[in-house]
Amino acid sequence: MDASQDEKIVLPGHTPRRVKVYLLNGDDWIDNGTGYCIGDIDTETKCPYFLVRSETESNQIILKSFLEGSIQFQRQQETLIVWTDLTGKDLALSFQETEGCADLCEFIVKMQQANYSPNISLYFVIPNAVDGEDVTELITGPITYPEDPTDTNLTKILEVINQGSNSQYSRNNISKFIIEDNYFQKLVDTFNKAEQSKQLNNLYILSEIVKSLFLYNEKLLVEDFLQSEEKILALVGMLEYDSEYPKFKACHRDFLKAKSFRSVIPIDKINIFKKDFHLNFLKDVVLPRVLDDQTFNMISTLIYLNQVEIINYLKDSSVLESLFQIYKTSSNTELKRDGVQMLHQYILIAKSLQSHLKLGFFSLLVKSGLFRMISFALKDSEDKIRVLGTELIVIIIEQDVSLVHSIENEETIDNSEPPTHPVIEDIKENDEEEASEIKLKLSDDMTLISILTNLLVEDRNPGLKIQAVEALRILLDSNIATSSSRNGSGTDYDSEDDDELNDFKDINTKNYFRAFYTQVAPLLFGKLIEIAKDDKNLPIKMSHSDELLYQHLCDLISFCTREHKVHISRPFFLENHILLGIVKLLEGNCKMTVKLSVLRCLKNIIILNDTFYCRYIINNRILSYFFKFFENVVDQNTLANSTCLDLIEIIVKNLQGVSKRLNYKLLVKHIYSNYREFFETKLSFFITGRVLLQLGANGVETRHLKDDSDYEEDDDDTNTNVISNGIKTDELSLSDDEILEHNASTPINDEDDFENGSQEERPDDSISEKRQREETEEETTKRKQINCAVNVNSDETTPTISIISDFSNGSQKIALSTGSTNINEA
Repeated sequence: MDASQDEKIVLPGHTPRRVKVYLLNGDDWIDNGTGYCIGDIDTETKCPYFLVRSETESNQIILKSFLEGSIQFQRQQETLIVWTDLTGKDLALSFQETEGCADLCEFIVKMQQANYSPNISLYFVIPNAVDGEDVTELITGPITYPEDPTDTNLTKILEVINQGSNSQYSRNNISKFIIEDNYFQKLVDTFNKAEQSKQLNNLYILSEIVKSLFLYNEKLLVEDFLQSEEKILALVGMLEYDSEYPKFKACHRDFLKAKSFRSVIPIDKINIFKKDFHLNFLKDVVLPRVLDDQTFNMISTLIYLNQVEIINYLKDSSVLESLFQIYKTSSNTELKRDGVQMLHQYILIAKSLQSHLKLGFFSLLVKSGLFRMISFALKDSEDKIRVLGTELIVIIIEQDVSLVHSIENEETIDNSEPPTHPVIEDIKENDEEEASEIKLKLSDDMTLISILTNLLVEDRNPGLKIQAVEALRILLDSNIATSSSRNGSGTDYDSEDDDELNDFKDINTKNYFRAFYTQVAPLLFGKLIEIAKDDKNLPIKMSHSDELLYQHLCDLISFCTREHKVHISRPFFLENHILLGIVKLLEGNCKMTVKLSVLRCLKNIIILNDTFYCRYIINNRILSYFFKFFENVVDQNTLANSTCLDLIEIIVKNLQGVSKRLNYKLLVKHIYSNYREFFETKLSFFITGRVLLQLGANGVETRHLKDDSDYEEDDDDTNTNVISNGIKTDELSLSDDEILEHNASTPINDEDDFENGSQEERPDDSISEKRQREETEEETTKRKQINCAVNVNSDETTPTISIISDFSNGSQKIALSTGSTNINEA
């Protein structure tokens, strides 16, 4: 092979492609034959050409057309190439295959860009089905580049740049030219001269030139604009002038000059931090009216990539360690405040990163000493810094709550002994570090929760209170321990070991929440405890800050009673009379939003369907405060009235439901006995109210409560003595099965539903109906003995009673508790 043959082999278009040749005659395209087309270069003139030979007679040439002059080729419909040659003939090649058309188009591109035919061009005609007009996109062709700027040719430069924006090909080439020729610096020099000589028209044109260049949507071009401080100031200076507002001028340069960059600690790559600020300044301040969606997204992408670089720099360097060190050694308060603001900014940035980047970054923050900074921020005198500190906690908790249990006091280990099960012992031996991590994360150290509690209770900033509440809700979530241990250790044990591991976690969970109710809850709910202890029935006066606090406390009470295990949470709320404290707010001189929060909280407590809460509500006449408030709003068409009606409806509907109903029966009986007149006079219009009266009149009491004077004689002295101390702690110390006997969270048991002294049988597949068994004389006698025992009053001890019924064999067990002595009687 000679050199020319080698050249032909590497050129696109050398493979023969089957085509039809058409010639335009008037308005008709005439078929000039079918053959095989190649692209080649004339060895003498070095001019490229198309050659089509007949498919029947290879020696017959149907077409030979040179790619010369300023011919414009068009690719249409994927398989057509159309052009007009220098003689004025309109020609077309229709290819059998799309690949053949693409091959010959590539040949045109190569010939133009290799300067064999530099003035030819190729356009891709894209049919537009929306409005019917075709879209023409330049694939290759001669590019007109802007001249060097002077005072007289700026208008022409603007025209060239605007024309170049019509195709991606021209945009790419002009952008490359501007970068390589340092063209922007030439524009800067021209701008400085025009501003000094006050040539406003040139300043307006320069502003339009820069705006047009931004719309090229080229990343490299924007980065070239931001290479130096001088370029940045000149760029925003040009954009201060706008021909649409000739009487106004922006002051972007003054703003940038006034904003100095302060370094909290020495940083060797300060430019990436400045670039982040400059890009955001352009996007949000300088160019919002100019940017289209594509350019906006391009600048946003540049910001994101730069922020990833910043986060990686912080992770890979000793910056974080140096930053947190100032909170350990320095006494410069302003420097510490600057550090909080700086890190807060980049933690917010890290939230938007991909999961693996941000989790690694947050973990490194905690290990490096983040909570030394947060501790300073939460105790600072400035509201702004305290808010930022709380936001940092919330962000860390939202990303991975386990991080807050592996911080700072690494020597704080849970004191409880794990179950001494062989599986657990094996785990401790084989993976001691993992188990230690679990225990660490379930530590009963309440330092962080105490800090958040102080912020919620003491701070007057409403935004800070909201953030503190959100953080507390996450830290007090009932799943915090198991999720922390699983996520933290990353260990997946076999399913057969799950029970033993759950026992291990439950021990740590109990200690965690017991520490909360022992150490923190008295402070958190302290104001409600004081209100409950206040025997005076004077209206409670409160500030706006207190009103917000009580709303948050009502929400937290609903959250804790619903999410926490009852044997841990319930003693605190009952022994400290928290329910009494919140309903007293209904008589206070406070906004309606606070009272609505109280009603929601009371409704949530009732929905729990818990025996002990229900008895507490009845014995302490909690509903008396509710009905006093209801009486004030019953004639109003307000949200408060609707909320009260909703609470009544919940009680009645649950009583009529198929689930466990004992507690709702007690509530209906109590309401009917004490507030029947209110229903008859004020709620006669309310269907649910009439239903409640009917249920009360017909007697909804259960078999063992029919003659129970404990609930019928609310004013009895003996009863008052029993209930004045709330629910006895010896009742609360029963086993979980006994405690939860009538709780909503306990699986429903048919034996728990009684109606008029007998069990309600439900139909199954084999028996459609069973007749109810009548009460025997022996059972009647036993029930009366029980009712008498309830009213026993002693100076030393107050007996309490638990009733465990088993009607499968017609027996009933009574557990009487008198202080430290339990008497079981069958």
